[in-house]
Amino acid sequence: MASSLALLKQLPCPAGNNCTAFQCLFKHERDGTKRDPIDTARRPQPVKQDAISEDSDGPRKRPKLSQSTSPVSLHNTALSELEGRGKSARGDILSKADRVDVSTSKIAPAKRPISPPPLKRDAQSSSKQAARSNTSLTQTKTQTSTTQATSSTSVSTTKSPVPAKSPAKKALKKPETLNPRLLKRSPAQHETRLKLLKALHEEYARLNNELKKDPNSKGSNLVLSDQELIVRALDEEQETATKKPTVYPNSMKNRIFTYKRMSITQWKEERTKALQEASTQAGKEEPDLSKPIITGLTAPQEVEFVRRLVWHLNGLESFGYVTSMPSEEDIRSARQAVETSGNTETCDRCTRRFQVFPGRRQEDGALATNGSCTYHPGKLYYGDRPPGDRSQGQRKYRCCHQNVEDKESAGCTTSNTHVFKTTDPKRLASILNFAETPPNPGVPADRAIAFDCEMGYTVYGLELIRLTAVCWPSGEELLDVLVQPVGETLDLNTRYSGVRPQDMVNAERWKPGDDPKPAIIPSSDPSQPPKRKLKLVPSPKAARDLLFSLMNPDTPLIGHGTENDLNAVRIIHPTVVDTVLLYPHKRGLPVRNGLKYLTEAHLGRKIQLDLADEDGVPEGHDSAEDARAAGELVRLKVRDEWRKMQLKGWRLSDKGEFLAPVEDGWTYVGAGKLTGS
Repeated sequence: MASSLALLKQLPCPAGNNCTAFQCLFKHERDGTKRDPIDTARRPQPVKQDAISEDSDGPRKRPKLSQSTSPVSLHNTALSELEGRGKSARGDILSKADRVDVSTSKIAPAKRPISPPPLKRDAQSSSKQAARSNTSLTQTKTQTSTTQATSSTSVSTTKSPVPAKSPAKKALKKPETLNPRLLKRSPAQHETRLKLLKALHEEYARLNNELKKDPNSKGSNLVLSDQELIVRALDEEQETATKKPTVYPNSMKNRIFTYKRMSITQWKEERTKALQEASTQAGKEEPDLSKPIITGLTAPQEVEFVRRLVWHLNGLESFGYVTSMPSEEDIRSARQAVETSGNTETCDRCTRRFQVFPGRRQEDGALATNGSCTYHPGKLYYGDRPPGDRSQGQRKYRCCHQNVEDKESAGCTTSNTHVFKTTDPKRLASILNFAETPPNPGVPADRAIAFDCEMGYTVYGLELIRLTAVCWPSGEELLDVLVQPVGETLDLNTRYSGVRPQDMVNAERWKPGDDPKPAIIPSSDPSQPPKRKLKLVPSPKAARDLLFSLMNPDTPLIGHGTENDLNAVRIIHPTVVDTVLLYPHKRGLPVRNGLKYLTEAHLGRKIQLDLADEDGVPEGHDSAEDARAAGELVRLKVRDEWRKMQLKGWRLSDKGEFLAPVEDGWTYVGAGKLTGS
C-alpha cells in the first residue's frame, strides 16, 4: 500500500497552488527535488508542511502552525479534501492528522478572529520562517507552540505550566516475617540463609532486651520494636547476600559473632549513630511527636470540655457494653446452665474442651482436667505473598511465625492448665452482680478519672486482679491495688497482666482506712528507680467500692476498651469516654485499634514494650501506664475538637466559660466574625 501511495506523488494535485491539504499526496511545484517513487516508498515519509527546512537530513520536526491558519480549520480542511480519495489514502492521512490533533488539543483559544487561509503561499518566506522555527522547536521536542506568533520571524517557545507535584505520601509498610527475602541469585540455600538470619536476629533481640531494661532508654527511639528488629535483620542479611555473595556464609558469621561480643554500651552507641544518620538523610530532624499536648485550656476547662466526648453506650450491647443490671431470674438461669453442663468449658487458648472444679476436686484437689495446654500466644497475621501472586497470603502467628495450616503448628508455648473466659453479662453477674455508680457528693466537680484493669484466669473465667485509677488530666495516681479474685487462680496471664504469683503472695493486705496507693521502696542502687509495692484488696467488690469512693455518676471515666474494664469491675457508669470510640477502626466495630498502636501513631510514644526479666519471663503490661496513655489520647482529641469549635466561633468568657457563637446580628466568614447591618 505504501508503494501505491508513493506513486500518487507523480500526479499533479487537482487543486494546484490553492491546495490547503495537510501533507498532500499529490505533486506540487514547491516540493522541490524529485525522488524516486520506489526509494520514497522504502523509507518513512518526512513531515511535509508549508514551512519545511531545506535540510532533508535533519531530524523530523512537528509542523509549524502558520500565523493565519488555525489548527482546527487546517485539520478539518484536510479531512474534507481527502474525503473521496480512497480508504488507504484517507487512513494514512487520518493517522497523521490525529497526531497533530493530539498535540494541539490543549491549545488556548485565539484572542482575535482567525483569518481564512491564504490563497497563495510564498515558498521562499515559508522556508526562511521554518529555518528559524527549527531552532526553537528543537529545544522543545515534546511540546508544540500553542501561541500565535507576534511577528513573521519569531516563534513562541512558552511552555505550558506544569502542575506542582504534591508531596509523595509515605507508603505504609506491611509487617515482615523472619524469612529471607527473595533474591534473583541466592548466595546459599534457603535453609542456610534462614539459619544465619535467625542467629543474627537472636543477637539483635538480646541487645535490644538489655537496652529495654535501661531506665534512661525506656520509651526512647533507641529501643526497637519486634517488627523493627525483623526488618533490621532482613536488611542486613539482604545486603550481605547481594554485595558479598561469594563469601556470604563467612560474612554473616562474622556479623553474628560481632554482635555476640558487643556490649550494651556499644549497642547504644550504634543505635544513636543510626538515628543520627537517618535524620541527616531525611534532610531535617525527626519530628518530636512526643512533645507535650497543649490544649489551650486549664485543667477544669478540659474536664468540662471532655463531657462533650462522652459516648452513650445504649445500642452497643452487642459489642460487650453492659447498660442494665441482669435480673435475679437471669442470674439463676445462668447458674443452672453451668451446673447442667458440669462446668465444662472451651479453652480460650487452644479451643479444647475441659472441665473446671471450683473449690477443687475432692479426689485429688485438681482445678481443671485435660492436662496441660499447648497454644500460640501471638495474634494472627497474613504473610507476604511472592511477587506476582495475587492470592491471599498465608495466615501466621506473630509469636513464632508458623503457618496456621501447618500440622506442626499446634503451639509454641505450654501452660499447666487450660483456661476460659465468658462475656455473658448474666453469667458474669452470677459471680458478682453489676452495680450502678452511686451518688457521691464529696467528689470534686472538676474531677475526671482514667482507669485500667488487668485480668487473670480463674475457675470462674477471666477475673479482676489489678485496678488502677489516675486523675485526669494531671495523671496523678489515685488508686492502684492488686485484687484477690473470687475463684481459685488458674493462670495470672502474666504476659499481659504483669502480675506475678510472688506479687500476690508478698503483697501487703489492705485494710479499710489504708491508703490505696502503692508503697514506694527506695532502691539500693541509685541508678535504678524506686520500687512500688502494691497492696492486695480482699475481693473485686472491695476494689469496686474503692473506685466508687473516688467518683459519682457525673464523673467522666476514661479508658481504652472500657467494656472489658467495666465488666471486670462490674460497674454500669453513664459517663464514659472510650478511646476505641474516639479513634475508631476504619472497618468499624467490633474491629478496633489497639492502645499500643494509637499511642505510637498519635503520641509518638511506645508502650507495652514486652520487657522480660532476668529469667526471660515477660513483664507484661503496666495498667498505670495504659491508663495515662488513654488519658493523653483523650487530651489530644480535646485539643483537636476545641480548635474546630474555635473556627466555628466558640470562645472562652472572662470567667473561663465556653460561649457558643451568637447567631443574631452576626455573619461568620471562616473563623472570623463580621457585624451585620
